[in-house]
Amino acid sequence: MKTLKIFGWLSHFLWASMLILCIFFGKVVYSEFTSEDQNTWLVKFFGSKISPEENIIYVKVFIIICYFIYLLYFYAVTLFNLCVRKFEKRIFFDLKIINRFRKIGLIFIINFIIVFLLGKLFEIHSEVSIDGTTNFSKVILKELAAPLGGLIIGFFFLVLSQVFKEAKKQKEENIELKQENELTI
Repeated sequence: MKTLKIFGWLSHFLWASMLILCIFFGKVVYSEFTSEDQNTWLVKFFGSKISPEENIIYVKVFIIICYFIYLLYFYAVTLFNLCVRKFEKRIFFDLKIINRFRKIGLIFIINFIIVFLLGKLFEIHSEVSIDGTTNFSKVILKELAAPLGGLIIGFFFLVLSQVFKEAKKQKEENIELKQENELTI
């Protein structure tokens, strides 16, 4: 049970951190709407080079979709946080938890598909000359796909293993109580 409390604190910390990053990322998205710096960028959509006048539209669409992905991750962490709160109260198999786990799974699948498609559709470089360090879209998509998703999924499975460990212990206690009750009769 102590481990679930620790995971609860970690889950709350992750949620708060993501909220702060969500606000920060929102400010970045807003600054992109007010900036016209993308005219000097190289933007490709479906492999075709976009004219510099249209760059800003494609960059804005890309950033809005990335922000949406981040918000979906934030929602998944919120759902996960609610599940951990139930686990702390020793409520392991509840219909709400099952539905939340289902939503979390769907969010990760949807985000994976969106990030994969964005990587195939967009190629955005912060300079006209193509260089590995200028690939803006690859850097953003890498951050959305791997570390954040990997961290949340890893954390999810750690908590899930602890939940089933607690459920197994509770089941064994119930079996012992049942055997004691049979012996009393």
